[in-house]
Amino acid sequence: MVIEHEEIVGVDYSTQGLTELVAVGTRFERCRFDGLRFQYVALGSGMELSQYVECSFDGAVLTGTAGYSRFIGCTFRNAEIRDLTADYLELVECAFTGRIKSTTFWGAPPPGSAERFTSNLAFLAEQGQPEPPGYRMLALRESNEFHGNDFSGVDLVGVDFRYGIDLTRQRLPTGSDYLYLEDAEAALHRALMLLVDRPADDLTAQVERSLRRMLDREISTGQRQLLFREVDYSNKGVLKPHARLMFDLLRNASN
Repeated sequence: MVIEHEEIVGVDYSTQGLTELVAVGTRFERCRFDGLRFQYVALGSGMELSQYVECSFDGAVLTGTAGYSRFIGCTFRNAEIRDLTADYLELVECAFTGRIKSTTFWGAPPPGSAERFTSNLAFLAEQGQPEPPGYRMLALRESNEFHGNDFSGVDLVGVDFRYGIDLTRQRLPTGSDYLYLEDAEAALHRALMLLVDRPADDLTAQVERSLRRMLDREISTGQRQLLFREVDYSNKGVLKPHARLMFDLLRNASN
């Protein structure tokens, strides 16, 4: 189903058996997408913003791309979100349970966004089309709004929060295999200092590389808090040796 430039209120799509959804410049309010098993979604396709306000995706399966989409007060209870490209996704006061897998949430558009914007404008010019109204503001914005969301009851597997998402403004899972660093930069530096007393072997070198990579990839790009999960560093349920040492160091460093 492709929906373009509409304002839709109170429609129940949950009984329609949809497997694909493409929304372009559309606003959905109090709509239901419950139980739908989407094989592909483009929640904010094109070069315009699509919004979802107080909609429910309870029990749904979502995979695809978020595009230019904004969700306010929506629910994803017992839902499965996997492999979602979420470069420009905005989430405000949404609630999640179920599972989110292999997805990165961005507090600001990721690297290459400006280049994609320029490339898209060049393509439009070749087709004799003008720059769409509002596209520049969407594509070149400095941040994605992301706060007030409840992830406390969701199973996070291979999920990253990057580029300045304030995790103090979200509710997060607290299981024993999660590790939350509220002051990630300080904890990473303390963990590196603890490595000094370790033998200079391959395991120590591997952990040092991992910690420095986090400082470079996460902290230097604006992420102040980090959330780790042991399952993401495990093989057949067994935590890899370098990951075990890294988690031990970070837990000690965060106390």
